[in-house]
Amino acid sequence: GPNLLWTHPDLGDTGLVKANPARLMGGIGGDRLWFSPELRYHWVGKPDWHGLGNYKVPADTDPGHYRFVDSEPGVVALEATGRLPVQGSDQYLAFSVERKIRMAQPPLSLDDPLMRSVRYVGIEAVHELTIQEETRTGEIDLWHLLQTPVGSILIVSLRPGYKTQPLSYGLPGAWQTTPNSVIWRIEGNTNAKIGIAAEALTGRSAIVRRLSSKQWCLLVRQFPVDVSARYGDHPEGVPRDDQVFQAWDGLGFGEMEFHSPVLDAERGPRNLREKDQIWAFGGSAQTISALADTLLHVDIRSLLSQERP
Repeated sequence: GPNLLWTHPDLGDTGLVKANPARLMGGIGGDRLWFSPELRYHWVGKPDWHGLGNYKVPADTDPGHYRFVDSEPGVVALEATGRLPVQGSDQYLAFSVERKIRMAQPPLSLDDPLMRSVRYVGIEAVHELTIQEETRTGEIDLWHLLQTPVGSILIVSLRPGYKTQPLSYGLPGAWQTTPNSVIWRIEGNTNAKIGIAAEALTGRSAIVRRLSSKQWCLLVRQFPVDVSARYGDHPEGVPRDDQVFQAWDGLGFGEMEFHSPVLDAERGPRNLREKDQIWAFGGSAQTISALADTLLHVDIRSLLSQERP
């Protein structure tokens, strides 16, 4: 079947990918690991959300310098070390990261009636991030970005009673809020970004999109949320310490993102370990709607009925 995530249309240019992957605007694609705070490591000066002319991804972030390492059976294990230059200064932060990825069982029993009528694939990832001993000042966190094609619909499950609107980072976007969700149809051309605070989140978000005239895909991510932790990313000029979830629409794709709590080289902690899951389901509109009800507690029937083949 089709790739469930967005990948760069020039990924087939082997020479370009091997020699100069930084020229792939928006990155390689798929589910990527970056590091933030974004203002510290990516933006040079005040963010230019229109042209992104002063946005620079550190070389040790994407695609990075990963090595395969031995691990237990059924696990893909990688590790890397890197140095993140602090934009506008001669400072840097040295880090190491370990990644372990394995296939994941679905969140519902295989005997559940909903599982009998869907196709399923899932992965679970464990990440460990450490600030290297040589670094005595600065902050860093894990920043997970799952890229999705234009036409996808982002669904963020919210805790009951949460009424605050998502925080806008850049240009206006066409996201909408309901009593228990944020809904955003990805257009790929708005250069808009939002953030959502820890206290609003259930720890699950999703992408739904049409695969064919009769088949839909629901891709759910389960991620850790700690309302007592400090998170390091925030919009320029709006200091916040609670931004766990983010989303992006622009450059020809959308992104469903989440952050880990921040590590602080000076005050600690200097190490963290986290786990997340991605569950993908393929099936009819009726089945996908029922799964969204069960896993997200969000009614998406009207969203699917509005979409035309």
